[in-house]
Amino acid sequence: MTDVLTSPISVILVEDDPDLREAIADYLRLADFAVTSVESGMAFYREMAVAEFDLAVIDLNLPDTDGTQIADFLSQRTSMGIIIVTGRGTPADRLRGFEVGADLYFVKPVDCEELVAAARNLHRRVQGDRGTRADGPMATGDQWTFDQQTWRLVAPNGRVVALTGKESQLLDCLVRQPGVAVSRQVLAAELGYDDLGPESRGLDASLRRLRQKTLVETGVALPVQTMKAVGLVFAAPVKRVHVDRRTARAVP
Repeated sequence: MTDVLTSPISVILVEDDPDLREAIADYLRLADFAVTSVESGMAFYREMAVAEFDLAVIDLNLPDTDGTQIADFLSQRTSMGIIIVTGRGTPADRLRGFEVGADLYFVKPVDCEELVAAARNLHRRVQGDRGTRADGPMATGDQWTFDQQTWRLVAPNGRVVALTGKESQLLDCLVRQPGVAVSRQVLAAELGYDDLGPESRGLDASLRRLRQKTLVETGVALPVQTMKAVGLVFAAPVKRVHVDRRTARAVP
C-alpha cells in the first residue's frame, strides 16, 4: 500500500506550448512533484486511462479540444484538484472555468513559485475532502467493465447497462485501446453506416442514445469524449471481457 503521506504529489500537466510546458514541468519537479506532461487533449485522455494523478494543470487553448471540457470531465468523474493556467483572463472566462470545476484559475504569464504553493495547498484540501486513501482518483474502483459476450457495460458503481448489438459494437471499437482516439470514419464503417463523412448521423444517434441510457441506468456519465478533427476516445480505465472465437469462451 502506498504511503500517501510520503508519496510525491502526482500532477498531469496539459499545455501545448512546448517551451512553457517544459518550464512548468521542470519547476514542479524541482519542488518534488511527480509530473507527467502532455501536449493535447488526446494525450491527456490516453494517460488518464492508464495512470493515476492527484492534480491536473490545464491550458484552455489546446489543438484538439478546449481545456474546459477536460476540467468538466475531471470534476464529474474524479476527486482530483483542477488548476487552469491560460491566456484567457476575462471575467467570463474565469466564471466558465469555475463553472466546469476548476479549483484555481491562473492567467499567463504564471509565477511558478506561486503555482507550486497553490498546488500544495490545493492538494492538502483535496486530501482532506476525500480522506486519506491509497487508491488514486481513477484507480480500480473507477474502472468500467465491458462484456462483449453478454453485451453488458458495468459502471464503476456496479450498475449494469444492457446493450444492443449496435451499442456493443460501438463500445468494442472504443475500448480495445482505452485512451486512444478512434476516427469517426472507422467507427461508422465498423458499425455498417453508409454515411462515412465526419458528421455521420447514424453514429451520432447511436452515441447519443448510449450516453443517455448509461446516465439514466447507472447515474454515471459515459466517459466517451469527442476530440475535434480526430475522433472519439474512451477516457477511463476499462476491463474488456471478449470472446475467444477459437474456444468459444469469454476471456479477460
